[in-house]
Amino acid sequence: MSRPRLLVTGAGGFCGEHACRHFAARGWHVTAAVRRLPAAGAAAEAWIGGVDAVLAGDLSSRSETEALVERAAPDYVLHLAGANAVGASWSDPAAVLQSNVMGTVHLLEGVRRLGKPCRVLVAGSMLRFPLAASAGTTGAAGGAGAVEAGAGAAGQAGTHGAPGGAGAAEAGAAGQAGMLGACDGAGVAEAGAAGPQPQHPYSLSKTMQVLVAQSWASLFGMEIIVAEPSNLIGPGRSGGLCGLLARYAAGAERAAADGAPAPAPFRFSSRSEQRDLLDVRDAIAAYEALLLAGESGRVYPVASGIMRTLEEIADAFGALALHPLRWEFGDSDAASPAPADISAALALGWSPRHALRESLQDALNAARHANP
Repeated sequence: MSRPRLLVTGAGGFCGEHACRHFAARGWHVTAAVRRLPAAGAAAEAWIGGVDAVLAGDLSSRSETEALVERAAPDYVLHLAGANAVGASWSDPAAVLQSNVMGTVHLLEGVRRLGKPCRVLVAGSMLRFPLAASAGTTGAAGGAGAVEAGAGAAGQAGTHGAPGGAGAAEAGAAGQAGMLGACDGAGVAEAGAAGPQPQHPYSLSKTMQVLVAQSWASLFGMEIIVAEPSNLIGPGRSGGLCGLLARYAAGAERAAADGAPAPAPFRFSSRSEQRDLLDVRDAIAAYEALLLAGESGRVYPVASGIMRTLEEIADAFGALALHPLRWEFGDSDAASPAPADISAALALGWSPRHALRESLQDALNAARHANP
């Protein structure tokens, strides 16, 4: 029996690298799609371990995307590519819409023109704002205001390819503080008499992406499923809250070992706001279940189902770090999101496997071994 052929877009990102390793280890024929190939002389397949091929293509280009899909000839597509920086979506909303909306259109059109059966999973975002109740859409697991703005740069979002989470900036020796604020899911205004009211252009782009995916499934009879992950954590180059905290903790440990000044405190907006945290490896396992058995046109929340306060998250990192970490907590009263209803994903036989401590320990270990 031939190996199922999988095309992974956004393969060079946090979720993409995990996805490539996961599916390759399980015997799939994996083609990793990236915007650019590594420097001349570097082995692309070694750069993204275990894959069968690495192809370059810009999904904002229709011709490049169609050529990419034709070369990959996939039976399945895991679409993780796209713009994921909430802050950047304010400065260049057109680019974000081009990447997340038209990039998805180009990809789906490339698949449609193949003329062969192919199931597509689009990784959406729980930052999507509700236009109307969609079949199978339940829950939300983002949140707002996790890290407040302070001196220095405001943060960028870190979803997947999508897959990881919320915008933030790291508090460090230069006095930079983070801003997760409106980048993580809560406080998104529902559509009402005044019309749609997205909180930021990124939310608009991810909402339109889901509409495109569901519409192509309906209009053209394509097999397209949407996953909406919560805040993804674990080892790797995550731009989400826990990725930033892991790098902050590793930096504090290095500073202590070198006798350097400790970094400025990492500032959270409150102690009590809550987040759903899911290991990226569990998210990828959910994506496999959805690719194989998910209902076309349906949106599946993918989360742990457990809400954690920001203080709990800080305490967990503090317990793992080899040097005391400094925190500051604001008094924000921003509402926390409702827990995600993950029953539809659980019904497919999937369930989270990684405990929070394991995920955070792996993230911290990876940050310790990364270049400072």
